[in-house]
Amino acid sequence: MTEDDLDDMEFDTLRTGDHASAARRFVELAETVSGGVSRASLLLRAGEQWQHAGEHAKAAETFRGALVDGGDTYGDPRIYLAGALFELDRRDEAGALIEQVRAESPRDPEIYRAVAELLYEQGELVGAHDWSTAGADLARANDPDSLEGLLRIRYRSRLDLRRPEDEYDELLDELLKRTDEAPDQQFR
Repeated sequence: MTEDDLDDMEFDTLRTGDHASAARRFVELAETVSGGVSRASLLLRAGEQWQHAGEHAKAAETFRGALVDGGDTYGDPRIYLAGALFELDRRDEAGALIEQVRAESPRDPEIYRAVAELLYEQGELVGAHDWSTAGADLARANDPDSLEGLLRIRYRSRLDLRRPEDEYDELLDELLKRTDEAPDQQFR
């Protein structure tokens, strides 16, 4: 089983809408996986499908399984688990997981983006703003490919907080101008 096979399964699920069946299938695969894709990665995918199915308790349990497994994943299982816990109105537990992530000072800007988006969805605008700002600072130095997504969530948070424009907004404007100009450059 490859990541491409798993992606195909997820795309099929988008077509059918049967997220619970997909979640069960990913859990089954996690129990029999041998090489290629990690068990933790399969459990993370299963948890996401449980979330889409509205089964937040099952999602939390599955995300915990990915966390305990400790194998390679495409994201930090704690962030996914925090999302499920927010849905279960277990905000203190979710917040504690996010604080664990913060205490480790992650070096991947995508972790900051994931937390910022989660907090924004939960209406925690100050947290979303802070996480996206820290992630943007990190991305500016180390990962410019992540910068636009971080600046976009920061922009939305800043607007909702009714804070004034700042240099991060100017940076987003510059990035968007470059993106708009890039297609024109191909035909010159």
